[in-house]
Amino acid sequence: MQAEVNDILEKSLQKAREHDRTGNVGKAYAYYTIVAELSPAKRSEIEETFTDVLCEWGIQLAEDHRFSDVVRCYKHSLDIYPNSSRMLNNFAAHLLRNNDPIRAIEYLKRALKIDLNFLPAERNLQNAYSMAVDRWHFTMLNDKWRNSAFEQAIHKRIRQGYDTVLDVGTGTGLLSLYAKDAGATKVYTCECSEAMMLIAQEVFESNNAADIKLIPKLSFDLKIPTDIPERVKLIVTETFDAGLFGELVVPSMINVHMNILDSNGMVIPMGATIYAAAIECEYIRYRSSVVFDKVKDYCPLNFNNVSVLSDDEYYDTENLEKVQINYITEPQVLFNINFNDLLELQEFCKDGIKQMLQTKCKYDGTVDGLVTWFKLHLDEEITLDSSDGKSCWQLAVFPAMPINCHGGDILTIKAEMSKSKLKCSFSTDNARSNENCKFLYRLPKEVIVFLNDFNYVKMLTEIGRYQESREIKYILDTSPFPIYGLTLLKEHKDSEILYYKTDNPTLRFLIEQVARDSGLQGKVYMVSNYDEIPCPLDSILVHNFDIKGELKDDQDSCYEIFRHLLKPNGVLLPEKIFLVGQLVYSEDLPNMVYVKDANLQRSSCSSNTPICFNTNLASENDSHIQINTANKESKSTNYVIAEYINRYKINQIFDLNSSLYSCEIISDAQILIEINETETTEAVMNFGKINGVNTTLPNSLVCWYKIQLSSDHVHDTRKNESFMNHIAIVFEDELRDVILRDKEVKIKIHQMKGLIKITVLNL
Repeated sequence: MQAEVNDILEKSLQKAREHDRTGNVGKAYAYYTIVAELSPAKRSEIEETFTDVLCEWGIQLAEDHRFSDVVRCYKHSLDIYPNSSRMLNNFAAHLLRNNDPIRAIEYLKRALKIDLNFLPAERNLQNAYSMAVDRWHFTMLNDKWRNSAFEQAIHKRIRQGYDTVLDVGTGTGLLSLYAKDAGATKVYTCECSEAMMLIAQEVFESNNAADIKLIPKLSFDLKIPTDIPERVKLIVTETFDAGLFGELVVPSMINVHMNILDSNGMVIPMGATIYAAAIECEYIRYRSSVVFDKVKDYCPLNFNNVSVLSDDEYYDTENLEKVQINYITEPQVLFNINFNDLLELQEFCKDGIKQMLQTKCKYDGTVDGLVTWFKLHLDEEITLDSSDGKSCWQLAVFPAMPINCHGGDILTIKAEMSKSKLKCSFSTDNARSNENCKFLYRLPKEVIVFLNDFNYVKMLTEIGRYQESREIKYILDTSPFPIYGLTLLKEHKDSEILYYKTDNPTLRFLIEQVARDSGLQGKVYMVSNYDEIPCPLDSILVHNFDIKGELKDDQDSCYEIFRHLLKPNGVLLPEKIFLVGQLVYSEDLPNMVYVKDANLQRSSCSSNTPICFNTNLASENDSHIQINTANKESKSTNYVIAEYINRYKINQIFDLNSSLYSCEIISDAQILIEINETETTEAVMNFGKINGVNTTLPNSLVCWYKIQLSSDHVHDTRKNESFMNHIAIVFEDELRDVILRDKEVKIKIHQMKGLIKITVLNL
């Protein structure tokens, strides 16, 4: 009997290896599974290959939309290898791609329990937390002005008799808690996010509010009497984005008016006023359109007939509080909207133009686009202003191709609704265009910020122009726009062919036009996969950088390109990449990653008080919240919410630039570690002792990269005009505890193929 089993094992292993070698990973997986099931003794021997084959097979199944088979294969494989951190992480990655972060978190925690320093699982866990709970929940809940304003508005309406409540999109349940404490006889709440629903359930139980009925549905799917026994008297909601309507606010309002709200009921907020202005702002200009004037000064390529603008369909969101911005026109009211008027909402919801207005330019300048903001009228007296720097909302930015204007020129601003979202644009007969372009290309932001990073592009151009005297015929450039490779073709007499890769047809047309206009026809080839390149390469520029501030975690790694494509004596750029860090103190950064219960205060109002306003709610000159009535002093307590939503907190913040936060620099910038995409490495950076007496203590480490293209060309991505934003690691109490114990601040950096984990050594 054992001899027969051994024969089956030997044949199955042979077939598994043959199918793996020929690329038939489905059959290879089936035969490896037979081996692992029949022979526990061989499991460790084949585990690595088994996991590789399962990974490839899972990818193929996912590409064929066979997700149920992906789940079946991974679950069966994990029964065999329950302690495989790679397998657990790969399965979680499939779950994330299938928009199932809650289940992914379970498997990622298992992977990290097995191997605490398995950084792919650590990074995916951060992604899973961000998918499960959108990061704006944290800044929103930490906006104590917003919270207090909604509390007071809800108290007022309930005391006026609107005492049955539906909270639409409850999130953590904060507004529902306000309604219950204000004396509502019944509070219903709906939430479609699985993670937020679980959080709200725990929040209600911990705050003695288990009688709030939590309905796991979109408001569009609520029915009477199935979900709610009768129409309610008050709707409360805070589902607004920077453009006010981005979260399908108007269709949601129409639905609750028609199906849920009593005919004499009310909605909080009562309405909104939307404002717009034309602006001049270099920061917006360089993030929204390519300014070729500076590139032309040192680049041999011909960009004369092209113009590039962002491909954002609607608007971007920006905090411009710390950015130089000039208002070319005075702010204008675009329109008012009444959330308590069903007919007005139905008319407003239709696609089409909602406003055309004319406004005069105040002075000579450059118009870089429009910004809009809103005042949210919670009731007749309480208004929140999204343009204030304290607000959890940012400005909505509608970029445009920069145009010159003169004082007195008339701009026509057009506002329209499209698919329930706001779109704004402007036109003028008198404006003078900075570019007389024949072709306009709309491209992703990564291409725009790359071409606008003049220092980096200049370095690439210089290296391409003054490459060493070696023969360079065949080139691969993986950057968002292959300016290095094109310069080599243009300036280096031996260069013959440039290969590049893109899935964006518009970008391909742009590259082809610039190549054609620069006299490089027939020398530029696009590939869908790098294995299509038929010959060894003399030079490769690996642009493995994500504009949000990290290295890309994909299969086209520097190691793979080097191993398969580069000649033994070929040129590989960059030569080295270093991670740099600097200790800072910031009030803003912690608000982005975890919630503080102190920002979730509630007022203790006596039953005979018609309305209670917290004296800290607003000052006379505070434009973020305006209350047109006398304030009355009251005591405050906090809800227990933070501990539940903070289960989904992250400690790394990506996509940062100086416009998003304020900070006080505590230490010098230090090189933390050299990035090695082929190995796992560790390092410890000692920032020394920091005086803990009468000194601001650091709470974050801001990180960025030094890219050594060559020994003479080093690029620092910390600058705002860099093609990369930077990241921050936020520490709650770890740094403070070390400093107050009069210890040296030591930071441990763990690096695994470009992925980073940073911890404080608490010795």
